Amino acid sequence: MLKNKLISAGLVAAGLLLSAAASAQVYVGGTVGKAKWNNDCSGTSTCSTNANTYKLLGGYNINNTFAVEGSYYSLGTIDASYRDATTSATGSLKAKAFELAGIAKYDFTNELTGFAKLGVASVKAEGSASANVAGLGSFAGSGSTTSTQPVFGLGLTYKLTKELALRGEFETRKVKFGDDKSAVNNLSVGLQYAF
Repeated sequence: MLKNKLISAGLVAAGLLLSAAASAQVYVGGTVGKAKWNNDCSGTSTCSTNANTYKLLGGYNINNTFAVEGSYYSLGTIDASYRDATTSATGSLKAKAFELAGIAKYDFTNELTGFAKLGVASVKAEGSASANVAGLGSFAGSGSTTSTQPVFGLGLTYKLTKELALRGEFETRKVKFGDDKSAVNNLSVGLQYAF
């Protein structure tokens, strides 16, 4: 299933690039940022719910007000550990996704544009855990869950040149792993280039 999604994303990206020569409406970009996972850290010795993120995106401006955008992003990795006199355990969770979204834009000035995003993402969460219990030995396991989740976002672009713009955005989405769902908020900055 993931292979089919990768092939589909590749075809979409290739189509966007091929149409770029014929239309100034196509743009590509990338961002980096920080994500805050809303996970419960109670009962752990250490717990990290902040992660580094990145995103690669491509879009098409339908007109001055609306665009469609596809992206691939990583929400990074969070981890936790537990230790007492007889037990030590560690666990980690990471997520990545493909997303398709509609963008509504508003020009505040000739250079500054605000946007709101509503989309859907195919999110793959992968988790692993290991433990060592005195008298019982070591245990380890891993798994993954793929789910379809809504994505919401707000952002700004600021034109540096006719083609190049700074991009900043806040996004929120859910990540499902097994029966658990975590809300993940992401703040990112990057560049966007219009052909």
